[in-house]
Amino acid sequence: MRQVLFVAVVLCFAAGLAFAQSANQATSDQQSTNPPYAVPTPAQKQDVNQNLKPVYFAFDRYDLTPEDQQTLQADASWLKANPDVYVTVAGDADERGGIVYNVVLSQQRAAATRDALVADGVSADRIVFATGWGKLYPTCDQSDESCWSQNRRAHFEPWQAGSLSASKQAPAANETTRASLAK
Repeated sequence: MRQVLFVAVVLCFAAGLAFAQSANQATSDQQSTNPPYAVPTPAQKQDVNQNLKPVYFAFDRYDLTPEDQQTLQADASWLKANPDVYVTVAGDADERGGIVYNVVLSQQRAAATRDALVADGVSADRIVFATGWGKLYPTCDQSDESCWSQNRRAHFEPWQAGSLSASKQAPAANETTRASLAK
């Protein structure tokens, strides 16, 4: 079973690399409109966290409820009122389910969130990327429904424009990422 899981993860990783290479090829043919990356300031992180609310999903679902639509409409209004803010959308899943399944599901959650913001008038260029992290970054570590429901979400991270040389470097891991990886 471990071998099958390993092969599935490797195939998903290879497919992701192939997709990234084709996307890079397409954007290298035309000028990229996404700003280069620099580590967001604490004030930028606080501003995004206070003003952009995450959406939460039902178990095994990535569709948006009417309540989620209202939340995202408010998020879209704030983003349109703050045109200098760029964000990423991160999708997450709870601990149940396999690794590959949860990565795909959380990617669908991030894409649904991004698509709703764009439908509400946010320029697609302002959402630098939307990706699913599966169950990699839980907000709650207990194994019960109240905790799982907190982990089934799509949330926002600020994207800080930086210098061209900064765009050639990988984004620095923040403290939350470092703490999660240390577990």
